[in-house]
Amino acid sequence: MKFAESVKILDQSLVSPPPLSSGEVRPSLPLTFFDMFWLNYSPVERLFFYQFPYSADHFLDFHLPIFKSALSVALYAFYPLAATIRRRQSDGHFEIATADSDAVTLTVSEYEGAAADFLEISGDHSRPVERLLPLVPRLPMSPEEQPLLAVQVTLFPNYGLCLALAVHHAACDGFSSMQFVKLWSAAVAAGLRPDGSNPQPPAPVIDRTVIPDPRNLYLQMEKGVLDERAKEKKVTSGIAGSVFATTFTLSAPEIGRLKKQVQVKAAEQGMRNFHCSSFVISLAYSWICLLKTRRITDGDGAAHVVFAVDWRRRIRPEIPANYFGNCISGCFAKWDAEELLAKDGILVACAAIGKAIEDLGDDAHESMDGLVDRIGEVAPWRPLTVSGSPKMGVYETDFGWGKPRKVEVISTRETGAVALAESRDGEGGIEIGVILPEEDLKAFAKHFAAGRDW
Repeated sequence: MKFAESVKILDQSLVSPPPLSSGEVRPSLPLTFFDMFWLNYSPVERLFFYQFPYSADHFLDFHLPIFKSALSVALYAFYPLAATIRRRQSDGHFEIATADSDAVTLTVSEYEGAAADFLEISGDHSRPVERLLPLVPRLPMSPEEQPLLAVQVTLFPNYGLCLALAVHHAACDGFSSMQFVKLWSAAVAAGLRPDGSNPQPPAPVIDRTVIPDPRNLYLQMEKGVLDERAKEKKVTSGIAGSVFATTFTLSAPEIGRLKKQVQVKAAEQGMRNFHCSSFVISLAYSWICLLKTRRITDGDGAAHVVFAVDWRRRIRPEIPANYFGNCISGCFAKWDAEELLAKDGILVACAAIGKAIEDLGDDAHESMDGLVDRIGEVAPWRPLTVSGSPKMGVYETDFGWGKPRKVEVISTRETGAVALAESRDGEGGIEIGVILPEEDLKAFAKHFAAGRDW
């Protein structure tokens, strides 16, 4: 039996925000230039696995009503996620358009194979991605009208459950989507444990006027999006064939040791100081492992990495930390591949990434100007790209069932990105999710293990 055939739908419903009071409105929102960049990208698919030692009937009878009610409450605060993206009739520009009928599709399914498979499916070891795909809700991507969120719960009776979200990236970045999940989980936990012990996250700031656009970058991004659509081009770096997902972890002591080693060797070689955080170490480590696995360089023999930078606190004046929408842009680094592959490759990788971050400054408009073209220029060289961030707090999502056993992003199969998250043990490590063909994954794992001895 194929895995897809072993999942059956138990319940499917539309969940809407609560009705508005007299005088209340849910205004439509224009897309900003930050949002427009992501319009043609595939949805972000994030899976949360929880221990759940109860039957499917118990979930349907007791948990599901609270789950739906809390989702409605969360959508009241994050109402754009229940809306759709479409073009305005007045000027043809894109917006998140609200309507009285706005709702999110919530699907509840049951895994019909051995429920104990939950432990295997939610593990860190190599698993075929095709085993994970049936757990993910489908989010239609019509050019005319695009929903922004779909939710699926898959029950593994008496073992666990998987909560999966598909989020349209043009609606918001990962920081905003995790704000939504945390508010929703707190509302569910409050319904299951009504003792006042569930702190509520802050409400989002839904105000596009806090994103200025003095360079008319929206029009630049819109042109790039429409040009891609005219070419029927899907934004992907393409991992073809059967692929496997694995999660690697750098522990806090390992990161600390690598960071100290980088600092010592940088001083020995007379290198100037550069930004060297846990994120930089983890990204540099992943970059080296992937380069050793694939050895893909540009015409000048350089390897590339592209990662997202959150501008909420970098831009002046600052954007509120709880701003809902996209507020990230790409940061580019490259270095000679031969130096990256040498004994001290992680040192030069950290230097390249750290310098790229330092050079950003506080001008988000400068960073975004020409971004579509820059992505197009490096895409043929299959740069390492990054999804997620250790700062998102994906393991801080307790729906009343305890913290997740595992959180995984599988939309990276479309882009070839690595997915970064904080370690679930809360001790300061970083999880690195990788999706690759089987032979590449074996090579990556070998290099990952060997790099610990640097």
